[in-house]
Amino acid sequence: MSSWAGHVLVVDDDPQLRDLCRQTLARAGFVVTTAADVTTALETMEQTAFDLVMVDLIMPGMNGLQLLELIRSRDISVPILIVSGAASIEQISYAMRLGARGLLIKPFRAQELADIARELVAKRQAIRVSDRLAALRPLLQISQHLLTELDQSRLYALIIETVRVEVHAERASLMLLEPDEQALRIVACTGLPNTVGIGALIPVARSISGWVVRHRQPLLIDQHLVSSPWYKELKPHLLASELTTALSVPIMAGERVLGVLNAAKATFDAAFTAADQELLQLLAGQAAVAIENARLYSEVLRSEERYRALLRHANDAVLLLDATGMNVLDANLALTRLSGYPGEEILRLNPCRLLPTLPALLSTAVNGRSEHSEIETTLCTADGHETAVAVSVSVVPDGDQRLFLVIARDISERQRLARELAQAEKLAAIGRLATAMAHEINNPLQALSSTVHLLQHSDLSPERRDLYLTKAAAELDGLIQRVQRILDISRPNLDGRRPVDLNQVVIDVIAAYRQTLIARNIRYVGELTSTLPWVTAVISHLKQVCQTLVQNAIEAMPESGTLRIRTYLRPPDGEPDRASFWRAGGGSRQFPSEQAVVLEISDTGVGIAQEEIPKIFEPFYSTRFDGLGIGLSLCYSIVDFHGGELWVRSQPEQGTTFRVILPIAQ
Repeated sequence: MSSWAGHVLVVDDDPQLRDLCRQTLARAGFVVTTAADVTTALETMEQTAFDLVMVDLIMPGMNGLQLLELIRSRDISVPILIVSGAASIEQISYAMRLGARGLLIKPFRAQELADIARELVAKRQAIRVSDRLAALRPLLQISQHLLTELDQSRLYALIIETVRVEVHAERASLMLLEPDEQALRIVACTGLPNTVGIGALIPVARSISGWVVRHRQPLLIDQHLVSSPWYKELKPHLLASELTTALSVPIMAGERVLGVLNAAKATFDAAFTAADQELLQLLAGQAAVAIENARLYSEVLRSEERYRALLRHANDAVLLLDATGMNVLDANLALTRLSGYPGEEILRLNPCRLLPTLPALLSTAVNGRSEHSEIETTLCTADGHETAVAVSVSVVPDGDQRLFLVIARDISERQRLARELAQAEKLAAIGRLATAMAHEINNPLQALSSTVHLLQHSDLSPERRDLYLTKAAAELDGLIQRVQRILDISRPNLDGRRPVDLNQVVIDVIAAYRQTLIARNIRYVGELTSTLPWVTAVISHLKQVCQTLVQNAIEAMPESGTLRIRTYLRPPDGEPDRASFWRAGGGSRQFPSEQAVVLEISDTGVGIAQEEIPKIFEPFYSTRFDGLGIGLSLCYSIVDFHGGELWVRSQPEQGTTFRVILPIAQ
């Protein structure tokens, strides 16, 4: 046969028979070892486990029957095949009583030897399997009972009951190591004195159980172990007067000690054996797995309870949806209050009835664009009203699928306050504008009023009258110009737009200010991109923006400095330093394309305080005593009406940079 059939020992004093058996059994798939006498056979069997032993009953010296007696006296479990040609019935009968499983009469045929060898080995293997299953079945049942119990207190009681039944203990206790590892706490017990019970602490340093923990090895204790190496150390803590034998084994989870299992008896004729110790160790191993499982399950339950408490009492409305996004798995109290739906009804509700924009929100979350952002939308309440909410959607892994966590925050009150604040800001701006306009218009009106009064009620010479009329006309022209500039802020005239070279605008403006720059000892640095695309604009408006920003830069550097002007094509991802700028506004019209050009005008002047930056673009607000506060407001209006953006960055004593972004010409 081709597969391995087993290991056979052939014991016979006839070398020819040994060779015949070796060849025959080897062809049948067996591994064969031979011995010429009983002594050699015993030595071989002490070193190697065999599946079958062939013994010749009649051999010189020690015969086969004596070998069988020695095998049984040494508790060697192996099938014996008797080979004999002249044995008596009494000898064969005695051999069978000693455990011989077969008889082969000499002379025999090779096939007969192979068949009987296969039969005996197959029976042995079948018995082994049956014995193994019989031994494992109770252990597996115990393991199943322990592993299916996830309640810790019931599990501890089940472990103690199992110990009591399986090792026939009259007392049993389960001790678990405290977190500080200085004591063991009894968590379950049976048969202990009334003075010791569940919850009692046993010091690790001064107890038998503590010795087991420290040394991580079991103890089998009875009244005859005075010579044991640990006897002196544990003598003060040994058996109580009514006890005769005890077992204590560690409960190990890998290299970590969880606790100790203890068992004890008071019956003199039923001391624990090594087999009891081995069984208790097996139970301790199963108990370790079960205790760890129960602990993990308890932690999961506590985590779930904390999660549900957080979910239930969160101030924001929370909705947990399944992988389709169409079924509600869970919702909290805040959502019931916000929506007006009872909790049970929400679980049966189509979530799109609550959030009509939910499909778009889920799609955004799947694409990873709303993980850290909120989207403002509306939530439909049970009474048909709409409530403004800020919604964030997260994708939550759940095994091999995903869930959607929707968090909605009521922002209706925030929006109301924002509207009230915006209205207050508008009223305040109107008040400032009215005050500034009154200041700007009252002065020329006062001059006109005085002139008209003099012309009506005074005897004036023709020369004097002409002088007053000239001054009145000048004041009237100035008043008209002021009103026109105010109108330009609100509605710049965009007639005459055409493609404009922004670089040429900068060159023309700098040429006009060349003498002023020299007089004030201001160094000009121009960094103009030669291949800059043109922009569509009113050239006079762009010049006015550039002039205003250059003039402001010059006035910010009364004692010399550097004026730097850059033009460049805006990067596709925007300017890398955008976060350091404050956006004044603009961009009310969409760019015709994603490309834009940038004009930057920087100075090294006195700078602007951070709290002043949001105000500098308001009409008639000025940080200078003689300033009208119209220039930057007009720049803002012009840039906005050209579809651009206006940004500013400034620090006191560190200079200021204005950044104008304009769409390129199509």
